[in-house]
Amino acid sequence: MKPFKLVILIVVLSTVNGFAIDTPSKSFSKSQKKEIVPPGTVLFEEGLYVDKTEISNFSWLEYVYWMKSHFGDSSKQYINALPDTMVWGSESPYASHYYHHPSYQNFPVVGISYEQAVAYCTWRSDRVNEMLFAKKNKVVYHFYKEDSSFAEIPEVCNYRLPNQVEWETFSTEPFSKKNTRKYKKYGAKMNVKREHDEAGIDKDGSDVTAPVDCYWPNIYGIYNLLGNVSEMVAEKGKSKGGSWFHKVEECTVDSVIEYSVASSWLGFRCVCEVNQ
Repeated sequence: MKPFKLVILIVVLSTVNGFAIDTPSKSFSKSQKKEIVPPGTVLFEEGLYVDKTEISNFSWLEYVYWMKSHFGDSSKQYINALPDTMVWGSESPYASHYYHHPSYQNFPVVGISYEQAVAYCTWRSDRVNEMLFAKKNKVVYHFYKEDSSFAEIPEVCNYRLPNQVEWETFSTEPFSKKNTRKYKKYGAKMNVKREHDEAGIDKDGSDVTAPVDCYWPNIYGIYNLLGNVSEMVAEKGKSKGGSWFHKVEECTVDSVIEYSVASSWLGFRCVCEVNQ
């Protein structure tokens, strides 16, 4: 049990595909029908869920806005949450437009450090656990307001970065039959640098990153595990999957791409442990 002031964030209901206590797919057993499905995730194995997509600019903007509204725009909490937009280079139009422009809201957030990604996971866990508590106990609250009393809120959902083994396991899952037919007909569709591409130009339809839910998901409904942005894992300094910046031979399940600072090709997705 973790003490919180009951801080309520209505917009978190919509983040990364929404909040639900879902009825899982037909392949699941009857005992799972009322199981809690953390926002934005799909069930991979018992007690462990995986984000359908990489964390988007929209989700990060939501996080930053929460920090600003609660701590102020001169607070270290707000300042520490801001991405480094200069990862694109000071002369690039992406430096001023990629993170802020509405056209890129559904693109993966970049310019994020390992420490920032871990802090986001903690924040996301707290907000979702508050929402679960409020829903279960029929708590009435005001938008972006703090309750005057403290509440003991159970830690039901714990978002975190996947470790390498977890990432490799859910990334080796095949396409559905429908998407397998597409793969055989059209070839692999992923946002990576091809040999015939000009620098930074991908012929699958993107100049740099692509929307987090583009191309074909695997059988679990997980998008862009290979390509788009290389994804941080729990082991600091290591990322998996490759990105728009990397050659196709670097964008494999087994490859590890190391980093030391935030980059325009580096992002992340979360996994979530659920204690029912």
